[in-house]
Amino acid sequence: MRLRQRLLAGLLALLPLLVTLYFLLWVYTYSGGFIAGLLLAFGVEVPPAYGPLLPFVGLFLAVVFIYLVGTLTENYLGRRLLLSLERSLTLIPIVRDIYKAVQQIAHTLFGHKEVKFSRAAVIEYPRRGVYTLCFVVQPVGRRLPPLPEGYTAVLVPTSPVPASGMVVLVPSEEVIPLEISVEDALKYVVSAGFLLPEKPLEALTSLPPSGKGAS
Repeated sequence: MRLRQRLLAGLLALLPLLVTLYFLLWVYTYSGGFIAGLLLAFGVEVPPAYGPLLPFVGLFLAVVFIYLVGTLTENYLGRRLLLSLERSLTLIPIVRDIYKAVQQIAHTLFGHKEVKFSRAAVIEYPRRGVYTLCFVVQPVGRRLPPLPEGYTAVLVPTSPVPASGMVVLVPSEEVIPLEISVEDALKYVVSAGFLLPEKPLEALTSLPPSGKGAS
């Protein structure tokens, strides 16, 4: 039993490192081959002595390309061009599903400006005694009549794509704020519970105050 536990502990310790090294090696190899093939297409043959430098050139060009795409998204014509490309991809059945899943995960990991959660919390859901992590959206107040005052809108996420969860209206006193950041809670959901937060935030015993128009 102890041998098995030590093997599992070693595997858990090495797996993230090995996956990271494999990804870096794959990027290094692929970018070098891509640049070499691109130069050959233009009739330029790279001397063998400069071969090890090609992957770094590929990484640099990739960073430049990503920067240019980010610049395009900040102006009207660039946004329209990217939206047209996105609509074209969503017309292909299998590609559409893959694209949407990757898009939602990317927005979750790197931040989505339109989605702002005040904090992470837990609620008793789907039944008493079972707790589910959620994200506090905002107090509802009297904005959903005839629902009485004292309810809070929370998003119950799903793994590994939190944005595909559902919004639940919960009595505010039943929402238990967690002493962790929203970013750590998102990592927890995306990793299907494997990435637990390392440090808690400062103690918090109540929900954040209502925003404008909550009452």
